[in-house]
Amino acid sequence: MKITKRKAMLFTVVLLIPTVMAVTVFANESQFIANSGSGIDNSYNWAGYVASGGTYTSISGSWIIPQINSPIANTADTSWIGIGGVTNGDLIQTGTQAIVNAAGKVSYQAWYELLPRGSVPISVSVNPGDSITASITQQQNNQWSILLRDNTNGQSFQKTVTYSSSLSSAEWIEEMLSAGRGRGFIPLDNFGIVQFSNASTIKNGNTINIAPAGAEKMTMANGWQDLATPSAIGSDGSTFAVTRTNVTSTPSIRHPFGRRGWQRTGIGIRGIVPSRWNNYFRVGQGSGVRSNYITYSDLTGRG
Repeated sequence: MKITKRKAMLFTVVLLIPTVMAVTVFANESQFIANSGSGIDNSYNWAGYVASGGTYTSISGSWIIPQINSPIANTADTSWIGIGGVTNGDLIQTGTQAIVNAAGKVSYQAWYELLPRGSVPISVSVNPGDSITASITQQQNNQWSILLRDNTNGQSFQKTVTYSSSLSSAEWIEEMLSAGRGRGFIPLDNFGIVQFSNASTIKNGNTINIAPAGAEKMTMANGWQDLATPSAIGSDGSTFAVTRTNVTSTPSIRHPFGRRGWQRTGIGIRGIVPSRWNNYFRVGQGSGVRSNYITYSDLTGRG
């Protein structure tokens, strides 16, 4: 279902979870709330730039892994590039993430993901302050090359995968991690600022930066308050920054249009009924899709 820009009253439902238990994380489960005609869309869990309206066969970009400021237990964030996932349910992506467990310890990891399957860890050591460069390129038909390199320590990862993509969009995103399909989101950590650069894509056969690609801002918003905001694109047409605001992030779910909201589920953007969230953060339950991210031991430091 295509994203529709509209004016709407926003209603917020907040579920306070005193202890986050067994959680399976998907690097992307996006809930978009579009505003009216400003060229800036709001998302519950994405902040950055999104290009659509064309055929996208490659994307690349660099970013600096941010240092988590004053780590708050049971929070996380992830930075990534990807193709698809805005107007269609397919999404191929790669990036890095930070997880703060219940003891306040921060761990960093690189990953790739082919929706609807869960994230796969990448064997590249990453740390705050490291410069990361990543690319995703269609080689032929459904064959894709995924590349992620840590420019600081010289480690790199490359893998060719088979994946059917709609080629419908390209994204450069800072994200609040999903806790699994139908489970809501892990609160956003205090990442400060993440700097993106060298952002480019192949659109309709032409290699261009994000500015000429017509990419639009995506602001991460919690009700009426912004959690993370992208800057304007730099004069070079390929750089921008995403800044974390001082608004507190909580495990919450927003249903913006009365009874129905929007959820990215891996089968496109579609309406959901609030009752589907009754098992939000169910203790000890998996999602049915295998993932190596955020388990009970990740968040508590215990097995």
